[in-house]
Amino acid sequence: MLSTTILIAVLLGQITVSIFLWAAFLRLGLRWAKADHVTIGKIGAATAIVIAIQVAINVLFRFISPSTPGQANFFLLLQLAAGVLVPSAVIARVFKTSFARSLQAWLPTLIPSAAMVMLTFLTVRPFLFEEFSIQSNAMAPTLIGYRSQGVCPKCNEPNYGSLDRRKYGQPLKRHMICRNFHVVRASQIGQQVLAADRFMVSKYLTPRRWDVVMFQRPGNPSILYAMRLVGLPGESIHIHNGAVWANGKKLTPPASLNGIEYLSRRPFSFAESWGTVDKPAVLGKEEYFVLGDFSARSHDSRSWQQGAPGHHPYAVPESHIQGVVTHIYWPPGRWRILR
Repeated sequence: MLSTTILIAVLLGQITVSIFLWAAFLRLGLRWAKADHVTIGKIGAATAIVIAIQVAINVLFRFISPSTPGQANFFLLLQLAAGVLVPSAVIARVFKTSFARSLQAWLPTLIPSAAMVMLTFLTVRPFLFEEFSIQSNAMAPTLIGYRSQGVCPKCNEPNYGSLDRRKYGQPLKRHMICRNFHVVRASQIGQQVLAADRFMVSKYLTPRRWDVVMFQRPGNPSILYAMRLVGLPGESIHIHNGAVWANGKKLTPPASLNGIEYLSRRPFSFAESWGTVDKPAVLGKEEYFVLGDFSARSHDSRSWQQGAPGHHPYAVPESHIQGVVTHIYWPPGRWRILR
């Protein structure tokens, strides 16, 4: 609940400051353009209209999932053009000026916009919150990447899997997982590609067991992963009978993970596995053990062969953890508070 309160406070603060600064610099721009009949009421009306339209445009573009890089670039250019044409057209309409003068009046509003972007990159993202999305489905159904969707034959709930792969022209049967953590192999799956979850990562929280954390992959720090933290520094971790054991004691997952089954090895994987009964993962100081919720498909601490310098190959060093995943905010149907 604390993370939600802080997130709302930060967002509302940013929005409020942005609105007042935009209106103030619009007034300066109108003086520069020598617009007539400038009043506080008209400035407020123009500001409200511009922000409302831009929010609607941003929401609309959220629903658009480009399937090619060309489409993505086209929609980006379209969004940038709307960011210039919409406010200029509104200013021209409200203050009854030519489009050229309205464009001149709009230009100073770029200053507070740039200032807010700098504030976000210098303070909010490093120390408070940052948004992410992931490509894979290692954390499904908790976090979902680009995926296909079907129906679980065990409970009739939606289930999720990675995008269709083919061998010799025929679709492969893939592992799918539903919200009840039922894992099945299915071949008849919807052809529509669904967009990945977008989520917030809180930088100020101390990670706890069962949190979903964002971290740099130990063997390649340029890649960011999101997985569930299950093993803490100094513990000996192994997986047995679908459960995680720490120092010989069976761990009880939170209620949100009822039905989950962790596998000591990934199916059809011939790589060496860590965290088995015969080969437990013994964590050192400031080392953590992480697992994906989609255990049959997750490439996690169990199967890493290269670790960070000076650390075990299966361990995520504390220095590699970027933050705790607290909120899924997009798409709206996937809204969820994780911590």
